[in-house]
Amino acid sequence: MVQTFNERDAIEKLELLSGDRPRARDQAAVRIADLAELLQLASVRTEEVAAAPSAADFNSLLRDIKEISSRLTVVAQVLQGRIIR
Repeated sequence: MVQTFNERDAIEKLELLSGDRPRARDQAAVRIADLAELLQLASVRTEEVAAAPSAADFNSLLRDIKEISSRLTVVAQVLQGRIIR
C-alpha cells in the first residue's frame, strides 16, 4: 500500500512535536540538549555503610543529593520555560 503525503497531517504532527498548538504543549518533543544536565551526572560517590553513618558519610550523601537536585532543577526550568512561552 502506497501512502500519499498529506500536508495537513504533516503540519499537525510538526505543530504537536514543537509544542506550537495551544493545548498540546505537554506533548511536545524534548530535545536531547534540554536534558544535557542529566547526561553530566557523575556516578554516586557515597559508599555503603555497615554501621551508623559518620559525618563524612552523611556529607558525601548530601553532596550527591545536591548534585542530582541541582541538575534536575535545571532540566525542570528548561522544560517549564517551554511550557509557559
